[in-house]
Amino acid sequence: MSTKSDGGMFAGRISDLARLSEYEIKTSSFLTPAEQKAALDAARAEGEDGRLAFWGGAPECERRVAVFLPDWMAPDAKYGGAFDPAREDVISELELSGVIDGMTDFVVAVTVSGSAYAELEHRDYLGAVTALGIERSAVGDIIVTSKSGAVIFATPAAARVLGEELTSVGRERVTAATTPLPVGFRVEREYEAITDTVMSPRLDGIVRALCNISREAASELVARGDVQLNYEVAAKPDAEVKRGDVLSVRGYGKYIYDGDRGVNRRGRLRIDARKYV
Repeated sequence: MSTKSDGGMFAGRISDLARLSEYEIKTSSFLTPAEQKAALDAARAEGEDGRLAFWGGAPECERRVAVFLPDWMAPDAKYGGAFDPAREDVISELELSGVIDGMTDFVVAVTVSGSAYAELEHRDYLGAVTALGIERSAVGDIIVTSKSGAVIFATPAAARVLGEELTSVGRERVTAATTPLPVGFRVEREYEAITDTVMSPRLDGIVRALCNISREAASELVARGDVQLNYEVAAKPDAEVKRGDVLSVRGYGKYIYDGDRGVNRRGRLRIDARKYV
């Protein structure tokens, strides 16, 4: 799915998935983070965002499929943005309860192993995947787990092709097989924890806290188009930042806002966030 030149068509496909999921789960292909935000916006316009989850095969994946749950599966909870962890947690909980098997129903983990004589990188695996004629939207995150090993998340159809035809990555001979991941497997990313206080969850105030700059400097960054909120340029300094939102600030870095822990004695919100390192 692409949102660059066919926004109306993209929204229409999301609307179709929501409509068809009345009695069974319906999923999209793998979406980029920007496409996930667009999918949520389209679902919200239809009043169906409460049934929309996202899953990439493990917590912390960036490329994920949109998962529309029928009413009887959807939790009675209020979600935040597209990157609210609760939109992944619902899938993990349904798996643990045995209601679904996410590793076969819509996302499959393919483990790739080489001889360990050559060091393989993310681009090597991606090149090998596309050389097989597999579309990028059929493959999610590629997690390099060792010098010559990786986990590739894919749609069931793409996983079958990888298992049967992926025999080399670069000049390295490899084996590829669908194997269950260890319990609790998650994508390991490094973060720097940030805690601060703000008057409100306004964008300019959150940017001030995350970047450790003045409110005026934060407003200037927004005005210049140097701040992205959920992978879109943020034009309004008073936009509300919600738990799970992703902020990118040119010259400062990328952050995940983890929400607030209530009000302190001075009436300010105590907030938590993480900076990608």
